[in-house]
Amino acid sequence: MPGYNSKSRKIALGGIVTLLSTVSLYLSSILPTNRLFFFALSTFFLSVIIIEDNIKFAGLVYLSSSVLSFIIIPNKTVVIPYILFFGYYAIVKSLIERINKLLIELLIKLMLFNLSTYVTYSIVSKALLGEIIIKLPVWAIFLLMQLAFLIYDYSFSLGIFFYRSRIRPKIR
Repeated sequence: MPGYNSKSRKIALGGIVTLLSTVSLYLSSILPTNRLFFFALSTFFLSVIIIEDNIKFAGLVYLSSSVLSFIIIPNKTVVIPYILFFGYYAIVKSLIERINKLLIELLIKLMLFNLSTYVTYSIVSKALLGEIIIKLPVWAIFLLMQLAFLIYDYSFSLGIFFYRSRIRPKIR
């Protein structure tokens, strides 16, 4: 029964990706270093769902991993960046890159990143931590964040390429 097998495979893959994303977020909450690496890793797992299945199912997996992480992880400030940016970025990246015009794609991604950064900063600083004191000028932080995001996006694209070219052929 091929239909049963593919549905079972899809559900199993969704469960595995939800688990791996949640574990990545949990590790980012208990390890003070490499927090951004674990956020990026949780996003990469979601890209596997997009490659192997579709964007709709990836959205469901994102929602389930967000809810599960929010329930399980004691430090909710770790879950907020995942919910507001990292969790769904693989889905949005996939949709944006269908435009197939590099400059427009980069501008849209940067606008999305800046918007989610602003919302995350507002929530974390005002609702949870109070005023955040930063010693660098705002323009320097802004430029560094743009550069960091572009490096992240490029690295993410390399990870997707590596999965498609090296890992996927071995598991199919």
